[in-house]
Amino acid sequence: MKPATPIVCFIIGLVFLTLVGCAKTAYPVSTGSHAAIDPALKDKKYKVVIWSDHPAVGSAIAAMFQQGGHTIVERARILEVFNEQKMRLTNTPDDNADVLKVGRLLGADRIVFAESTVRAEAYSSTYVNRYGGGARSGTIYHLSVSVRAVAVDTGEVRWSGSSYYPGPVTNPDQGLVHLTQAAMARAVCPIENGYEWKEQSGCVKKE
Repeated sequence: MKPATPIVCFIIGLVFLTLVGCAKTAYPVSTGSHAAIDPALKDKKYKVVIWSDHPAVGSAIAAMFQQGGHTIVERARILEVFNEQKMRLTNTPDDNADVLKVGRLLGADRIVFAESTVRAEAYSSTYVNRYGGGARSGTIYHLSVSVRAVAVDTGEVRWSGSSYYPGPVTNPDQGLVHLTQAAMARAVCPIENGYEWKEQSGCVKKE
């Protein structure tokens, strides 16, 4: 994946969610880092296995890689190899070593691991105005996403990023997509090459 331009376009175009009960916008808070980028490999196209605990997160990662011209291994094919190798999934981080092994068998260059948290919280409130009063209730969500890309041949973490909303949101699937985009963009932002990260606009060249 290229270190800046395609990711910048994604992050600048985000439509951020509105905090429940507030007029202000909820912007992600993101952190990330990456290994040194070899200039000779900046345009290399990778075959990628995505291992995510949430379909919205996995789809967001796949979309970003595909826009960059990379090849995504279908999850059905990954599970097929798990069955062929008689590996049993535990749906815990203990699966990661087996996913790396399956990635090698599939000829993948990178494994992208993604983990999300979705904490639902019910709310209710009452209100009174000159026309009377009433009550409202619903569910709000506290979200976070972390991603990391591992080189299949060496097991080295090439980049990692995380992102969360500092307040609750009302649309968890859309929120997870935005957090995934922010986490990946922050992870590969080439700060060492004169870029900087701004939560509201993404990875931008310093003036």
